[in-house]
Formats: sequence, structure tokens, C-alpha cells
Amino acid sequence: MKLLNTLLCGAMIACGVTASAAVNADSIASVADKAPTNVTANLRAGQAMYSVGNITRARQYLSRGGNDAQAWLALLDLEGYDFDGATARAEKYLASKHEAASEADALARKVLEQAETGRNMLDRVEKVIVIDSIVVDKPAFFKAFKISAPTGRITDTSHLPSAIRTAGPTSVYVSESGERMLWSRKDASGKMEIVESNHLADGSWEKPHAVGDHLQLGGDANYPFLLSDGMTLYYASNGDGSLGGYDIYVTRNDGDRYLNPQNIGMPYNSPMDDYLLAIDDATGVGWWATDRNRIPGMVTVYVFVPQELRDNYPVDGTPDLIDRARITSIASTHREGESYKKYLDAVRAIDEASEHGGEQGDFRFALPDGRVITDASQLTEPEARELLGEYLNQLGEFNDLKEELLSLRARYAKGDTSLAFQILEAEENIEQMRTQLSHMVNDVVKSEIRE
Repeated sequence: MKLLNTLLCGAMIACGVTASAAVNADSIASVADKAPTNVTANLRAGQAMYSVGNITRARQYLSRGGNDAQAWLALLDLEGYDFDGATARAEKYLASKHEAASEADALARKVLEQAETGRNMLDRVEKVIVIDSIVVDKPAFFKAFKISAPTGRITDTSHLPSAIRTAGPTSVYVSESGERMLWSRKDASGKMEIVESNHLADGSWEKPHAVGDHLQLGGDANYPFLLSDGMTLYYASNGDGSLGGYDIYVTRNDGDRYLNPQNIGMPYNSPMDDYLLAIDDATGVGWWATDRNRIPGMVTVYVFVPQELRDNYPVDGTPDLIDRARITSIASTHREGESYKKYLDAVRAIDEASEHGGEQGDFRFALPDGRVITDASQLTEPEARELLGEYLNQLGEFNDLKEELLSLRARYAKGDTSLAFQILEAEENIEQMRTQLSHMVNDVVKSEIRE
């Protein structure tokens, strides 16, 4: 929820849970444990536990957190899909004696708005066939999306031409031809906007331009994906109409501009952040990423079978409608007697093809002159080839360290809190290596393109 991201610095839903945040939350909670009747201490402990994704303990402390804690309890009801309960609690708090300009007041009003959005979405929960789910490290979740070459590529900002700079977390969509890119950057007001750049005939890239500020909906617009038709754009926004944090929207270019976006509803969207959605027409498989399962530092990527026509669950005839909206069970989304093996095989084939071509083309290195290097031999300068080799070796170590961090976080999530400082050390090392890799990229470019 965007509002709470502002209220609670370091919230999991905004940037993942670090080891230091978890340690700090435990420290705040220990103060409340020593003073169970202290309303302020329990409110702070509840907020801290929420920020690291421990909802059970958050509710425990907030229940002793006094009147203002009711706004945060209403938020927990909302995120548990209890939209009526969230509304009742928020209305009761707003009717109580409290500071009108407080953070709790703003939160309660936002909960009311989003609970109404949630109720409306429950009227149109799509019958989505989910065939797999993958839990992945949050900063690079899009790497789990296995899409075929005709669909394009989803990558990170390191693959943008070096003359193009961007800030803030985002992903980059690259068309099949490699001559069209969409990503997100901060606009003049500090909000994320989707921009596009095309490869020009002279080998340069045009100056990035915004595809439409109306896509922001008053908030951020991020994580773009363009269908193979070149017209239909999926992206995420946390602006007006969002159920909570980022929601996934769709819009279409009519040849002149992108039309007003539509929220694609449940089950794709949830009261948490829902990021990137991609559909591979070649394999008939879709992907989307979400924070809804509250795994610290990680997101869940769902693999699904897109349908040509939207088919919704009947509201009155679906007793487990909320479970369907939450994707509580993947198996329950399947049609009886129907096999989805061909879709999984298609995804597996893409994965295997990528592994098979590892020595020849497992990386793409974009140069400012428009070239995309997939093998060191494509570089003309011997020094640049040597530096690229060093970069790739360092990149391998970087990826190994990220895998190690992923394992540590998974063990921490299962209760091994002794790993907190080890996780913190790994996170710091990763940030240092990330900076070093950026410098190495610049060295390769300077060696290959001498002014």
C-alpha cells in the first residue's frame, strides 16, 4: 500500500526486508513485551512487525495499541480480503475521537477507499488457470519470466544504451528486433513514468520520451510489457483506483496515443504490490509477479494460461470466491481432466535452449553505438574483450552471491533468525559488487569506443 510505504520507512512491500530491519523490529517489540499495557510501545511494535511481514505478531501488538491502532488493524483486515471488516473498523475509528490530521486518520480513509475497490473487484474474479508458481528474489524477479524470442525480452536497466540513464527500480522491455525499448524513470515530480526509445538508422537511440502521463493515474507507472501486436501495453501503477500498492493495468495504442488504462482486476491484483504481467503468444503462457504471499525479500511469480475471452466466477455460486481471488490453491484453478503439460513443456524448452546456448550467447551487452554484444569476439578492441571477460567473471560471482542470499533469506523465513547478521553482510557485499560491476561496464565501453 503506497500510503503505508510513506508512513513506515523500510516497509517490506516497498523494498523488501533487510536483516537490519528485522533486527530493529525485534528490538522495538522487546520494549512492548516489557510494557504490555503501554499503548504507544505496542502501536510501534505492531507497525514494526508489519514492516517486516510478520502479520501474526503485528496483530498481537496492535490489539494492545490503543485507538490509533484500529486504523492499522483495518489495514490488516483489508490485506486479508476482509473488505467488510476493514470498512467497519475504519469507519468506527473515523467516528471516534482522534486527531484529524494524523497518519492513522489518513490510513483509515485510504482503507475505506480501497476496501470499496476490493468489493467491486470481487464481483469480477477471472477464472485464471494457474499452472505453476515460483518464489524468486525480489530485485530481479523478472528473470523468472521465460518468454520466447518472438515475444521480446524483459531485462534490467544495465542493458539500456550507456547514453541513457534512469533511476529507481524498473524493468526494461526490449522488442524482438531489439530496436524498441520501454522502461520507467522518474519524471520532474519524482514519480515513475513509462518511457520509450527506438533505435535510429544511424545506429543511435532516440531521446527517451514519455508514452503518456495519464498512465500514471496520479501515482507511479512502472514495469511495462508490450504484447507482440506492438499495441497492447501491460504495466503496473499505484495511482488512483489501485487496490493496494501497485496494480496491473492494460491499455492499447490506437495509432496516435495510449487509451485510458483499465485495471485488470482479480486474481491478478491484490491488496499488496502486483508488478509485471507478460503474455507469450508463441507458447500460450502468461506470467505475473506479486507480493501477496508476504515472503520477506521475495516475490511470487505465477505462470498461467491466458484466455481469449474473460470468464469470471459467478459471485453467488462460488463459496470460495476469496480463495480464488487470492490464488490460495493452484490446483483448484485447473479444469477437471485437462492436462497443462504442453504449456510447461514449452516453458521448459525455452529454459533448456537458454542453458544449451550458455557459452555462446548467455549475455547481451549493449553499446552506445547501437550494437548488442552477445559474444566477446564481436568487440573490435583486444583490451575491451579482456575487460568484458573480467566483467563476466565478476558477474558470475555476483549471481552466485545473490543465490546464497536467497538461500539465507529462505532459511530465515523458516525461523532461523540467527542468520540476520549474515544476511546483512551478504546484502552489503552485493551492493558493493553492484557498484563495481557498473564501473566495469563503463571501462568496457570506454575501451571499445574511443573518442
